Parts: sequence; structure tokens; C-alpha cells
Amino acid sequence: MTISKKVFVGIENYIDIFNDKYFWISLKNTLWFMLGTGVFQITFGFILGYFLYLQLRAYRFFKTVYFMPTVLMTVAVGFIWGYIYSPAFGLLKPFMEAIGLGQYYFPPLADKRTALFFLIIAQAWHSCGIQIMLFHAGFMNMPEEVIEMASIDGASGWKMMYHMIIPLSWGVTKTVIILQLTGALRVFDLVFIMTGGGPNHATEVLPMYMFAQAFQKFKIGHGSVVAVVIFVLSMGLTAFLRKVMGSDDLQY
Repeated sequence: MTISKKVFVGIENYIDIFNDKYFWISLKNTLWFMLGTGVFQITFGFILGYFLYLQLRAYRFFKTVYFMPTVLMTVAVGFIWGYIYSPAFGLLKPFMEAIGLGQYYFPPLADKRTALFFLIIAQAWHSCGIQIMLFHAGFMNMPEEVIEMASIDGASGWKMMYHMIIPLSWGVTKTVIILQLTGALRVFDLVFIMTGGGPNHATEVLPMYMFAQAFQKFKIGHGSVVAVVIFVLSMGLTAFLRKVMGSDDLQY
């Protein structure tokens, strides 16, 4: 057995990847996945984190419940949501039948128009606990005297939220946005378990495409190119977000 002579191919691998339509499909899916999970996780993370900050009745119990999905293995999460979505024995179909919407049921992961959306829901449920805890920690670090002074001056409800809570928690909000959006570029395991990138590449994100190139088609060079693309996107997105959102903390 002999090892073939190494041949320098220059940027040929990059040209091959950029000419592959499935690369652009996976890039589009990744951007939609990043946007969808970002909207779900940042919005619900902020709202639920604020409810924990208010320390309503049984808030310690809800803190545990909110964070519980995060500590589950991704394999378990994939099987749980696969079971929920299953047309044969899942929970979604009988639930829709129970509320009179059974005629509108369809296998959500089998339709390329909806598979990515329902995958986003599963990922958001799995990871939202991190955002909740980060927002909660940020709210707890807000200066109480400033909040009390605003309350004495008549701020309440949406005025308190818009003029005080959001600005005072902007530092942690920036961190959550950056971690969430860059983290979405690395999601692989849940996609691999639930859909494998299907149907017809509808849920194939960049890490899944990289895996297929390197370990299913054995094109290691192509897989390496995709890894570089993911790295560049992560660094570029981080720099862009830091530039757009600013780096100065609120002075009070």
C-alpha cells in the first residue's frame, strides 16, 4: 500500500464548494435557522428572565423548569421532539384532533416547507434556558436604587421597561445576542438526529453540509473549506454585532 503524492490544488476546493448549489442552500438554511432561533430564544429568554427577576410565587420552581431542557443531552431532545412530531405515534396529531384541527395535520418534518421551522422550535426549547439564566443574572445586577428612584418618579409598566429595564440590561442583552447568533452557526447534532438534513436538503445547515462532504462523500478538502467558511462567518458576525450594538455600557 502506497500513499499518493500530494498535489497542491490552490483554491480549487473553494471554487468547487462555491459552485455547489447545495452549499448555498445550506447557507440559506443556516441564516434562517440563526434568525429563527434568535427570535425565539432572545425574546422568550428576556420575558421569562424578567419574570424570574420579579420573584413571583414559586419562581424557584419555574427557574428549575425553564433550565431543565438545557441539561438534557441533545440526543434525548432529538428523540423527544421526534416522538412529538411523529405521524404514527406522536403527540402533535392527537392534540390537533382534540382541539378540532385534525384535518389540518401533516407530518411537519416530512414537508420541506415546514421542516426547518419545526426544527427551530425544538432547538429553541432545548437552548432557551441559557438565555433565561443570562437575562435573569443581568436583571439581578441592575442597581436597585435606580429602579426605586424611577418608580418614585412615576415610572411603571411599559415606561419602566422601555426607559429603565432595557437600557440597564443592555450589556447582557448584547452578550446574549452574540452568543445566540454565533452559536446557531455551530448546530449539528440536533439536525443530524431529527432530519439528517432532509427532506431534500431542506434542513441541511452548514455544519451538516460540512459533515456530509468530509465523512459521507470523503471529500476532506471540501469539508475543510466549509469549516473555514463557518469560522469566518462566526468572526465576521461577532465583529459586526459588536460594531453595530456598540461596546459602551450605560452610565447612570
